[in-house]
Amino acid sequence: MININYGSLTEEGKVIFFLGLSEKVISVLSQKEDQILAQEVIYRCWEWVKDKENIGDILYELLDNEENGITIIQEMSDNEKDVEAWNCIIDAVAYTSRKAFEREGVKYYPEPIALVDDTLVDHFMDCFERSIENADRYIQKINFFLEDYKNGNIATDLRTDVLRRLQIRN
Repeated sequence: MININYGSLTEEGKVIFFLGLSEKVISVLSQKEDQILAQEVIYRCWEWVKDKENIGDILYELLDNEENGITIIQEMSDNEKDVEAWNCIIDAVAYTSRKAFEREGVKYYPEPIALVDDTLVDHFMDCFERSIENADRYIQKINFFLEDYKNGNIATDLRTDVLRRLQIRN
């Protein structure tokens, strides 16, 4: 497994790490409707990275809504590849939601979000590596991107730059 230098990332860098690699996983989902939903949910997370609006509860609702939350969709899936891909997306949204709640100064988190911390990266990486062929290549690319990001070398639109660097079609 490739060294991801996760511990040395800023809080925002960690969110970008999760979101960037999740963008790659979306194409693994077998159902077009699932891909569209996953893209919409991840896009909302990118909006938070960009604007830092108070949307922790909205992100949580996208995860855990009883009718159409992505955790429900993942639980109903009988396709093992889809389950692994959804795990990555769920981890990314949960992590982003947690960071949004923290930034908002929330004292009490919804129970699943209260459990989210940096150890989530281990689960994410396991699922990512089972979902994506040549996963190490994409992990290395996101690491290079984050190094450039830390040094201020990014395009004006963060998501677009990540997609370009990871060679993911928009």
